[in-house]
Amino acid sequence: MNHLKAHNLNPLHPKVPVELETVTNYKEIPGEYLSRNIPEGRKMIKWAPFATMPQQFEDIRKQIEQQTKEFMPDLSQEQIDDINNKLNHYSNKPSACFIYYYEDEKIHLLQTVINKLDEYNMRVNVFLVVQQEFKDLEINKIIEII
Repeated sequence: MNHLKAHNLNPLHPKVPVELETVTNYKEIPGEYLSRNIPEGRKMIKWAPFATMPQQFEDIRKQIEQQTKEFMPDLSQEQIDDINNKLNHYSNKPSACFIYYYEDEKIHLLQTVINKLDEYNMRVNVFLVVQQEFKDLEINKIIEII
């Protein structure tokens, strides 16, 4: 009887079952019975659309970064007065507060305890609760205090 032998079977394996000799789809054959030199195709990278052209890739990355930029909102005089009142309140009676702060073209929410208020240099020293470290903030970059 002439069997159609699967070309991916390892002929040197001592215990290849007879029923596997007629299987032509290598995905249906257990790995231990397969030959190790199965063709792998063209070995092409499936998804790298712009990485082949570094300048174009860099330009597109910059455009994406530009889209994620946020702008410092314009604050009304009432909002500025509210920020100043809350800075004075939290610096005199230290307790945790949330500060919306503009930095690196993004608006950050910081959970802080106000440590020191330096009105002369327009800076406030805060303790960041989550990071457990101190940080100096510019007062004119504070958007809101909650």
